[in-house]
Amino acid sequence: MTGMDEPETTSAPEGTPTQTPTEAAGETYCYVHKKTPTKLSCSRCGNPICGRCAIPATVGQHCPDCVAEARKSAPKVKRQMPDSPVVMVIIAINVIMFVGQLYFDDTFTERLFEVPALVADGEFYRLFTAMFLHSERQLFHILFNMYILFSYGPFVEHWLGKVRFIGLYLLAGLMGSAVSYTFGEIGRPSLGASGAIFGVVGALGVLAFHMRGSAQGIAMLRGVVLFAGINLLFGFIVPGIDNNAHIGGLVGGALIAYALTKNPHQLRPVGVQVATYAGAALVVAFLVVRRTDDLRTLFPFLG
Repeated sequence: MTGMDEPETTSAPEGTPTQTPTEAAGETYCYVHKKTPTKLSCSRCGNPICGRCAIPATVGQHCPDCVAEARKSAPKVKRQMPDSPVVMVIIAINVIMFVGQLYFDDTFTERLFEVPALVADGEFYRLFTAMFLHSERQLFHILFNMYILFSYGPFVEHWLGKVRFIGLYLLAGLMGSAVSYTFGEIGRPSLGASGAIFGVVGALGVLAFHMRGSAQGIAMLRGVVLFAGINLLFGFIVPGIDNNAHIGGLVGGALIAYALTKNPHQLRPVGVQVATYAGAALVVAFLVVRRTDDLRTLFPFLG
């Protein structure tokens, strides 16, 4: 003891938080990683966050809690093609017919496919039924056709509407059958949905043409031209492909779609639409009647 008064020490009252030296120095710590100092904060709620927790945002960065909350409140958006019940029904009909072709003997197909000589002999229904048949010996035939219809059809159905799409599909298919009947070999069978599907592709080309002022329209138009060009070229090179039906369907579908619509968002008046379908049906009838007369003149035993 020296006789000097020792300094008096006092302890902090109970319940008073003690500070670490770094906190006392003004350090801020991540609210998740408690021991990690940081100078970042959430741009949304202000919570201090470290580099491991910071999630880049349009402005600044967000904390994990804010990001999780935003995900919960965000609307659930399903990225999908437009609803297309008509396309699905058409695909189902084609598949059912194909199963029937596989199940029954060859006479099932032979009674329904298109042969110009038999059509000229009065079996005009073949121009229609041939649109729903495919070669049972080539699975690729129906798979390719249904894939194209599934890929392109929904956009045309959504654009035109269900009833107008049905009319376009059937009339484009009949146009393909009529052109095939007019220019095809008299004894050569023809079958497949290609004519109708090329009609859908032609209609999609018209939609793309209406949208040609946008990047999407240009890309769509290029895709349609490329698809049609490659497949038509393939048809000219490879034997056994009915390019007459393809060309008839493509041109028919494009003309019908162009006559029905003013732009991507506006249809022509109902009277014009009715006249369009009636005109297409008359063209089909004209081609069929003329070809039938020619064949019956050449072969008097027909009809």
